[in-house]
Amino acid sequence: MTVAVLFGLFTVLLVVGVPIAFAMGLSAVTVVLFFMNVPLVLLPQRFFSSLDSFPLMAIPLFILAGNLMNVSGITEAIVRFASALIGHIRGGLAQVNIATSLMFSGISGSAAADVAAVGSMLLPAMKKEGYKPEWSAVITAASAILGPILPPSLLMVLYGAMTGLSIGTLFLAGILPGIVIALFLMALTWVKADSIGGKRYPRASKSEVGGAFLAALPAMVLPLLIIGGIQSGFFTATEAGVLAVVYALLYGFVTGKLGPGRAWNHLRDAAVATSSILIILGGAALFSWIIAREGFPAQIADALTTLTQNPYLALGLIVAALLVLGMFVETISALILVTPMLAPIGAAYGIDPIHFAIVTIISVLLGSITPPVAIILILACRIGGVDYAKVMKPFIPYFLIILAGLIVITYVPAVTLSVPRLFGGYGG
Repeated sequence: MTVAVLFGLFTVLLVVGVPIAFAMGLSAVTVVLFFMNVPLVLLPQRFFSSLDSFPLMAIPLFILAGNLMNVSGITEAIVRFASALIGHIRGGLAQVNIATSLMFSGISGSAAADVAAVGSMLLPAMKKEGYKPEWSAVITAASAILGPILPPSLLMVLYGAMTGLSIGTLFLAGILPGIVIALFLMALTWVKADSIGGKRYPRASKSEVGGAFLAALPAMVLPLLIIGGIQSGFFTATEAGVLAVVYALLYGFVTGKLGPGRAWNHLRDAAVATSSILIILGGAALFSWIIAREGFPAQIADALTTLTQNPYLALGLIVAALLVLGMFVETISALILVTPMLAPIGAAYGIDPIHFAIVTIISVLLGSITPPVAIILILACRIGGVDYAKVMKPFIPYFLIILAGLIVITYVPAVTLSVPRLFGGYGG
């Protein structure tokens, strides 16, 4: 009864336009006031304790580092390297778009940052070279979800902070799935090259590839430093965020593209973005506490085990539910909302927690580029000046190819677990 009222109030508040953080918090407070015999002082305690987490300090640091690296000219260097490396293959600049997102993911950790940085540079260039704008926007949005899959990832920091899983291990687990999805996207782009339009570049010489590589090397060194330092035990994920910020500041000042004024603006932007995430996390903590107290995760697990004892079928049902949720709820909010409920269910089925985490994150991400909400796709359309209605047709094959990649990742656990076992000594 209590959980039903909680979800009912939450739904009503969302429908009337209340922001999701306040919808979760207000519905939780109302339920505690009228349906639960617990002291109200527990609510601020739960809110504060959910934010009193050292790993969460990594979030503003990685956001700031990504913003600083983006304005320091690193995106242009990555684009030039990707163009020299694969611009000559079928699909040309569209392939470069995907490869750039793959490399930029090691800096941004965010799909929105990825689509903004890569899209603002490549979408006008693709239009100029004859690529169909609607296809270009879809490719940019589809490849942008690589940002939160490859390390460093804000979603993995959140998931690790909420579940106690090693953030470093989650970072390692995202490497191969991100590459798999990128290869699937590139294969489809190769097949669809005639529909997309555009042209191929001439094959770059070895000296051109080498020069482009050296220019992009500072960007590719950063994720290696982060992962290597975390896995070696030299520093934590939060301390890695400090390193990333210092590295980005030094790079920006050395190249002359970052001054005190711009650095201050990005510091402010990172603070604002972090505040919104933490407010959502605090509201979700109250919401999730009531759900856990009422035993709702166990009830869902019992219902699922009654329906099926097969963990693979249960995992498929969870993925389907997450895809639908991601279509209507912003990615970070959706992940914060479902993680406390779903993590125990995955454990009940004996699914490896690291594997389950990656599958959960990718499922929600795929929902985030799927209409009707599709925030990332809408952002790509705005940057490219494309009518949102016109991207529906080219969106379908790219949705299906990412879904195919997700199915492989879901049912072949080695895709997520091989790298952690190889480099991190993970025994799961």
